[in-house]
Parts: sequence; C-alpha cells; structure tokens
Amino acid sequence: MLLQRTQSTGRGPGRHRVLQVPAVLWLVCVFLIPVGILLSASFLEYEGPNVVFDPTVGNYTALFSDRYFLRILWATVWMSLAVAVICAVLSYPIAHFLVRSTSRMRVLVVGLVVSPMVASVVVRTYGWLVLLEKDGLVSQLLQGVGLLDAPIGLRGTHAAIVIGLVHVLLPFSVFTTMSSLQAVDPTFERAARDLGAGPVTTFVRVTLPLSLSGVMAGMILVFAICLGAFATPSVLGGGRVQTLATLVQEAMIITGEWAQASAVSAVILLLGLVIVSALLWSARLTQRQAR
Repeated sequence: MLLQRTQSTGRGPGRHRVLQVPAVLWLVCVFLIPVGILLSASFLEYEGPNVVFDPTVGNYTALFSDRYFLRILWATVWMSLAVAVICAVLSYPIAHFLVRSTSRMRVLVVGLVVSPMVASVVVRTYGWLVLLEKDGLVSQLLQGVGLLDAPIGLRGTHAAIVIGLVHVLLPFSVFTTMSSLQAVDPTFERAARDLGAGPVTTFVRVTLPLSLSGVMAGMILVFAICLGAFATPSVLGGGRVQTLATLVQEAMIITGEWAQASAVSAVILLLGLVIVSALLWSARLTQRQAR
C-alpha cells in the first residue's frame, strides 16, 4: 500500500534528493569553492606579483614562529570569548523578562534590543568612538560618579573593542536565549514552586539547566562573529590594537602579502571550527547532565 501511494503521488526518496540539489550547489558555490581557493592560496609563495606554484607550509611556520602574530592570535581569542560571555550574562535577564513578563514595557525593551540592528555596524562603531574619547560622555560620567580623577580615553584599547562588539552582537544572544526559554514549559517552574522550591532554587535547578542550550548557541554565534569581526576592531582599535581580521587587511592592502593573508584567514577559519566544536560538545554534555 505504501509503495502504491508513493508511486501514485510521485513523492519518493529520490524526489527529496532532487529538491536538495539547488541548496547543495549554492553551498558549494558560495562556501566550499571560495574556502578551497583560500586554503590553496595559503600554501603558495609569491615572488613579487608572480605566484610560485610550489606548495609549501612556510607561510604557516612563519606565522607561528612570530611572537607578534601569536600575541594578536591570543588577543583575538580572549576578546571573542569575553564578548561571548558578557553577551550571555547580559542577554539572559533581558530574554527572561521578554519571555515571562506580561508588562507593557516589553515593547520598549524589544525596541531597545532591536535598535542596534537598525543602523549599520560602521555608524554604531563611530558612535562609540565619540563616546569613548578622552572628553567623551563615558569619561565624564566616570568622573562624575568619582571613579576617575582625570579624564581617560578608551579609544585604542581592548576594552573599547569589547564594548563595541557587545553592543553590536547583544541582540543575537538575546534572541537565541529567548527561543530556548520559550521552549521551557512554565509548568515545570510551577511544579518546583509547589514542591517548596523558592524562586532562586527554581531558577538554578529548573529554568537555567533547561535553557542552557540557547545560551550556548548564543555564545557560539557571538564568538564566531567576533573572531572575524573587522569594522569595530579597526575603528575602535585606532590602529594600536590588532586583531586577526585587521591583520588580514594589513597583509593584503598595505604589505601586499597575499599568501600570508590567506594563511591568517585559514587560521581564523580553523580556529573558529575548533573552538565552536568544543563549545558544541560542552553544550551537549551540559544538556545531557541537565536531563
């Protein structure tokens, strides 16, 4: 009967595979082929404008034997992790309020969360550039509350880049956490309350473990974007703080070392895959323990 129905409707496994072909071709064209070209270019050498078609790992050995590159690599990784953690901590109470609250303030909070996505990244970054200058609003506020005795400018520091990236990427973390919290059945929380658990115990033992998958998903997304972010580190770094993305731009445009730029880009890609895989493994392990 099932075979007759499949033959009569013309919908079998083969039809589903045919429908997947456009998506696979699109993925191959826009991702796999460019990545393949990038990886192959990282194993080439240049003699002036000419390419030497002699595969070598010299570009990678030169990078990992350079202390300057290793410092940039470490700075990029820890800044990306810091932004991911800060976004997770800030986004959770916001997402919890938006999912659980029935207040009219929800509309205002949603507007505030979405507002950073209305303007372009460059506009938002230059806004922070003005705020973080030595005579900017942030410095004046810190002096006003007594935390600073003299004005201080954060432009050209790691802190400025972290602040700018948190502002840009916070909505991504909020929305992924919201989707996870919406999947948590409120009856679980009410059952915990009926059994004598207080609000804090209910949150720690019920709500948080069941929503950790969304928190980890937000952290992975934010970390992956931060790892290759260019506009915000370039502007707020002020040329004094380098990241892997700004190093690629310098190698391609300023020094013209395309092979080195390809090697750095490959490092960004592989490093992102490794750390994202580790975070995914940690999320699955945490989810299993929660069950």
